[in-house]
Amino acid sequence: MEERECVIALNTVVTVGGRRFADLMRRFGSACAIIRAKEEELRQVKGIGTETAGRIRTLRDGKALMRELQKAEKLGVKIAVQDDRSYPAALLNMVYPPPAIYVLGEVLPSDAFSIAIVGSRRPSHYGRRVAGQMAKNAVKEGLTVVSGMARGIDSAAHEGALAGGGRTIAVLGSGIDVIYPPENKELAKKIAENGAVVSEFPFGACPFPQNFPRRNRVISGLALGVVIVQAGETSGALITADFALEQGREVFAVPGEIGNPLSRGTHNLIRQGARLVEGIGDILEELGIPATREHDPPDNSKEVRLSSHEKRVLEQLGFSPMSTDDIVIATGFLPSRVTTTLVSLELKGMATRVSGGYVRT
Repeated sequence: MEERECVIALNTVVTVGGRRFADLMRRFGSACAIIRAKEEELRQVKGIGTETAGRIRTLRDGKALMRELQKAEKLGVKIAVQDDRSYPAALLNMVYPPPAIYVLGEVLPSDAFSIAIVGSRRPSHYGRRVAGQMAKNAVKEGLTVVSGMARGIDSAAHEGALAGGGRTIAVLGSGIDVIYPPENKELAKKIAENGAVVSEFPFGACPFPQNFPRRNRVISGLALGVVIVQAGETSGALITADFALEQGREVFAVPGEIGNPLSRGTHNLIRQGARLVEGIGDILEELGIPATREHDPPDNSKEVRLSSHEKRVLEQLGFSPMSTDDIVIATGFLPSRVTTTLVSLELKGMATRVSGGYVRT
């Protein structure tokens, strides 16, 4: 095996991440020397136990490498190691870059100008809308949007970037052939056609919980800054923010409603010094990138002709769900009038029914 092939082979051992790979390279000098080393020599390296040493030893016959290369060719996936020109340059600035990166689609040099947008897997309608609009505005400024393709905010960010006609990169916490969540398979296909789906994990790697901090580290590593839209106090999105700070990236937080549990994480970030942002303009200003156009804020209203009843009902709606009964009380309209007006607003794209009532679109 050549050196590049040895790196790919080593990367199939999931327990050999960026840090352990770097430690092994310091000890043995090359990836091929690592594979040739005796188990007792491997175990002398910090973090390399009997199980990992045994897995490295099995790489000598080349079968694991052959399976990986054949799968890559079949799926049209490129595998880039650190010495390859196709390896994302931004990741080389990390303290312990992943040994290899699997890419479905293409990472372009222009993707160095990117922001990450992450947040809760169970956001409010407001959170999804803000993430989508911010991503849409970001790609219109020529930025690439990076996220983790998880449910909720991540998916909304990718969808917003695609809706804006721009590029987006999804970073997985599983093998690139194991799309998670499974309902995002079609989204992953669209992302690969308009950017890239990437992973540091070998083919077949399952989305185990311990993989996601490593995924979050790559998300922040690819971006100039990380935007947290909604996050509870223990949200995984906050791990991405921590990695961003370690890597010297900017951290941005979108404020939310007081008392909403999904606002606690972002508000804590703001207290700790994260930049409060209300739109893409705030991010561009902090990054020193001049804006090229005017952008609608996330709460903009569409220019649609409304009746007096529609205007009155729309005035009551915000980003938190409001029940029909509450709208009746607020407007003084009959329940039948409120119901028909809400249907009309839905048809005009001004209101959306969600769990708990209606919100402004």
